[in-house]
Amino acid sequence: MRLPNLVIAGVVKAGTTSVYSYLSHHPDIGCSSVKETCYFSYYRYGEWDDRYQNCQTPFEQYQQYFSHCGNQKYVMEATPGYFEGRKKLAATIKRTLGEKVKIIIIFREPISRLISFFKYKKSMLELDNKVTLAEYIKQCESVPFQERIKKENDLYWGIDGGFYANYLEEWFDVFEESIYITFLDDLKKDPKLFLANLCNWLEIDNSIFEEQDFSIENKSLNYKNKYLQQLALFVNFKAEKFWRANSGIKIFLRNIYYSLNGLPHEEKISEETLNYLQSLYQPYNNKLAAQLLARNYTNLPDWLSG
Repeated sequence: MRLPNLVIAGVVKAGTTSVYSYLSHHPDIGCSSVKETCYFSYYRYGEWDDRYQNCQTPFEQYQQYFSHCGNQKYVMEATPGYFEGRKKLAATIKRTLGEKVKIIIIFREPISRLISFFKYKKSMLELDNKVTLAEYIKQCESVPFQERIKKENDLYWGIDGGFYANYLEEWFDVFEESIYITFLDDLKKDPKLFLANLCNWLEIDNSIFEEQDFSIENKSLNYKNKYLQQLALFVNFKAEKFWRANSGIKIFLRNIYYSLNGLPHEEKISEETLNYLQSLYQPYNNKLAAQLLARNYTNLPDWLSG
């Protein structure tokens, strides 16, 4: 039974679902039956994800997510929460999946990533819809770091999830040239070029993406009715394998649902809050830029090169 040799390992709310979905259409890439297998999350949190709670042999459960894959050049999974698992998690991936495994990491400007994470937690009904971003920031900062890193407190990891420079060097230490770093900025600007560059790195043909429709996956929308949203989340989770195998049906039904129960987020974020976040993230952005430049990544987005 095949195991993945291509892992989208980071970061949360940086377009990983869209990239996973696009690549899943490539004939040279077989993808897991669920996007986030979360198998290696154990080495971040010290406890198994809910997918494995009732399994006597979690590794066999992990294998089953790829049982349908054939002789494609790559078998892929995407669990963006892996990135903050540091060197221990990265080394376990390499030891388990083999020396030839390739890693994709997608970065996003950290303030916009935080706002997206904040909206996502609201859409998942984990955060009260009336909480403002400023209030959420205070909630996160009031939780001690040793509590924030726990799996059950992922809600309060919104700010820390943008401190990319704290983790990147440890991934480079393990995977060296087998890491591909890219940015959501590039995906938004030119999806075809983004995928062409990625396919070039993977040494596979990119012509399949010439005529593809690049819709946005995993949008964090608000909702009109809480109970209808709760039902939609339940159905989406329980039928994830079906949706992955039948993406056209999912897109059709999702668009209908958005028209019935979707709302845009309309909160106006104060200049004071944005200035605070800018000052908070700037030192980490500077460090990340230095790390990437040292690895010959020169085509950096404005938030790193400015």
